[in-house]
Amino acid sequence: MSKFIRTPQDLERQISAAMGDLAADLLLINATVVNTLTGEQIKQDIAIKDNRIIRVGDITDLLGKYQSVKKIDCSNNFLIPGLIDSHLHTESTLMSPTHFTQVALPRGTTTVAVDPHEIGNVLGIPGLELYVEEAITLPLEFLVEIPSCVPAAPSLENGPNTILADEYIPLLADHRFFALAEMMNFPGVIYRDEEVIKKLAYAEKAGKVREGHAPGLMGKKLQAYITAGVSSCHESFTVKEVIEKLRAGCKIQLREGSYARNLVELASGIRDQMKEAKNPWDQVIICSDDRHADDLLDTGHIDNSLRLLVNEVGIDPITAIRICTLNPAQHLLRPDLGALAPGRIANIVRVNNLNDFRVMDVISQGRHVAHNHLMLENLVQPQYPNWALDTVKPRYVPKSEDFFISGPAQNENGRVKAHIIGVIDHSLMTDHFIEDVRIEDNKVVLEDNRDLAYYFLLDRHANTSNFAKSLVKGFKFQGDVAVASTVAHDSHQLLITGNDQQCMERAMKEVISSKGGQTIVTRKNEDFEIKILPLPYAGLMSLESPRKIAKIMTEMKSFSKEICTGISEPFMALSFMALPVIPKLKLSDKGVVDVDQFKIIDLFE
Repeated sequence: MSKFIRTPQDLERQISAAMGDLAADLLLINATVVNTLTGEQIKQDIAIKDNRIIRVGDITDLLGKYQSVKKIDCSNNFLIPGLIDSHLHTESTLMSPTHFTQVALPRGTTTVAVDPHEIGNVLGIPGLELYVEEAITLPLEFLVEIPSCVPAAPSLENGPNTILADEYIPLLADHRFFALAEMMNFPGVIYRDEEVIKKLAYAEKAGKVREGHAPGLMGKKLQAYITAGVSSCHESFTVKEVIEKLRAGCKIQLREGSYARNLVELASGIRDQMKEAKNPWDQVIICSDDRHADDLLDTGHIDNSLRLLVNEVGIDPITAIRICTLNPAQHLLRPDLGALAPGRIANIVRVNNLNDFRVMDVISQGRHVAHNHLMLENLVQPQYPNWALDTVKPRYVPKSEDFFISGPAQNENGRVKAHIIGVIDHSLMTDHFIEDVRIEDNKVVLEDNRDLAYYFLLDRHANTSNFAKSLVKGFKFQGDVAVASTVAHDSHQLLITGNDQQCMERAMKEVISSKGGQTIVTRKNEDFEIKILPLPYAGLMSLESPRKIAKIMTEMKSFSKEICTGISEPFMALSFMALPVIPKLKLSDKGVVDVDQFKIIDLFE
């Protein structure tokens, strides 16, 4: 925000340009301007000086007096405010901030509220510094939040880094950080964990927005959570839950990510069940949370959410635009964003119409930065230090014969009841099954006629030698296969799932040798087929171009459909199976986590 604070000289120059005494820098002419403040569509022109809109309406005098000023003819097109993603982890795009900007900005996104808790977990406060120093150089505005939960659930996992409450005091005073990111440890809020309460109190004292994460929370627990000053939630599962949160003053962030997608369902529920409410959409904002490079390139970003709101949900275009611009600007305490009016930041998107929302031109901070989905500026990715590129170094490296699960000696007819993680397509939640599994020679045996696989978690950060073991169903693997990844929310350990010991060992080794990544390994006889996307930056992000990342991801997704028939996005599903703050059953380095009880449980009954 500080770079947008104007000096007296800035104000004098911009006022002079507004009065016509000084040339503007850019003129957008013959447009239909969407006024998100009044809900109107008006034939107007827009004049820009520096990074500000200085006039909206009649600019005839400027056109006559300053004929050499650059102009963009917007005839038959619409101008809307720059789109705002209210909650995003750019690391989950598998791209660096620079590469993310190259993809998102041409789609009309000019502001993102980012929670870099992925890199914060892996690299700690130095990682946050590395991230923010890159972000502040980019033409897309990054509102960088301070991760609130590093690790996500300290009592349930050993994270690679820990950021204690008192360490937040200087971060909250740093103008480069604008908010306290999603408070995922909602039990810590409700049951008054000292560290959690101090973080919230420090953020309130600093005047920072406090973002939320409250899956399934309702009743007095929700009321207590919001009492703590939390302002938003993107983790609602049902329409009933959404309505209760809206009525309690909690902003609802409709999410359309690569895996978790609830925008159409929840927005339709608000439309149908709150017909008598006068202003329910004023409390609704938009986010993507976790969205991959291939989806961003193929389908879009917040522009895609706009299309869904208008064409799938049936919301009128002006309301949909407000949900993606003015509403998040107000939530983020940014009165200089979200509307096309004098004095506002010149973040402007030219679209063909208010149904397709095809982005034609993007003005960001007064600069014409993109045309027809292509950047007009060359962005250079920085060189990262070696300590950020060497994060996969497990203290213990298992061999193929270690990829097994010991069963209890006491069992009935070679069978025993086990707690099994049930993966659900396009959901961050998992099921919690208790089912019989077969035991032979004191080991769990996968039966050919069952959808069951092994699931292991290896500490990749050299903090412990932990190698946690569990069982999962839902992937429906075909043949001998393994999937491995160092993207594992939020502590980002090394995850391996599969049904074949040799494939699982090979997958693990491929990821380690690549210094992080995602891989699929299959085996026929002794021949392995391997698909891999290396992610060396913190074990989370690729250094390749967005197009190359998307190409590899597309190839891997196509391959995964052949070997995984139960889940459409196996890597996304796998990445959230280690997150112990979203129900119901997860795996951490400490063991199997019953999230509903918020405790570690035995694998076997």
